[in-house]
Amino acid sequence: MIRRILLALDNSEPGIKAQEYAIELAKFYKAAVTGLGILDTPWITASQPEPLGGGAFKIQRDDAVIEQSHDHVTFIIGEFKSACQKAGIKHQAYEAQGFPALEIEKLAHEHDIIVVGKTTDFHFELDEDTDLTVKHLARDNARSILMIPPVVPEGNKVLVTFDGGLQSSRAMHMFIMLGFAKGKDIHILSIDKNPDVALVNATRAHNLFSAHGIETKYEGLAQSGSAAQQIIDHAHELEVSMLVMGGFSHTALRETFFGSATKSIMKACEFPLFLHH
Repeated sequence: MIRRILLALDNSEPGIKAQEYAIELAKFYKAAVTGLGILDTPWITASQPEPLGGGAFKIQRDDAVIEQSHDHVTFIIGEFKSACQKAGIKHQAYEAQGFPALEIEKLAHEHDIIVVGKTTDFHFELDEDTDLTVKHLARDNARSILMIPPVVPEGNKVLVTFDGGLQSSRAMHMFIMLGFAKGKDIHILSIDKNPDVALVNATRAHNLFSAHGIETKYEGLAQSGSAAQQIIDHAHELEVSMLVMGGFSHTALRETFFGSATKSIMKACEFPLFLHH
């Protein structure tokens, strides 16, 4: 069951929605939320091509940007605290300086799950919104992540994908263990070039949920074209409110297919994505 949620704070549209989502999760599970505001000093102070004599100007510029960014982090931490107090949930907040993904990973060990916007704006409009931090977290961190889009659909219908591999098996098991499956309308989807294999995989996933007293609907489909697109299309047809999947296989053979599929789904996903590897 969820006890501590780690929320990456940023002021992008998905980041604001991620904060709202994390607070609602905390209210439902009676959990605490840790808000982490990050000052990306490595990005601000990174070397850049400069004209002769431009070094002193860059130092001045970096100091000004750091001060401005620090003020912005302080502001969004204050907004987070106010929202948590209004919701009546336990919370704490920190400011960290460093690479965003690494700072999030450090605190992840103390928490059950990471909630982050689909794209992040740790550079406060000095750079385009990016999903690089989210991709890094999906590949290299100790906890499941909940990736939140700018608009969150209503409902309690969840699509759980299972391909018979370790990553997707761990994802659906962690989804159950954290209590996310409770009270949800669970649909299991397995896709394989061999539809018989797909059905066997879907049945195995169904059996795991059944062992925990959770009813599911399940199906195995023959792969037709891009598996990633097939999953997204199926999720839209079902009008789900969440997608559950494993990510980034660590074997060279499966990384070619599944790593690519994971990144494609992360990019196209328009509903909260529960991702575990």
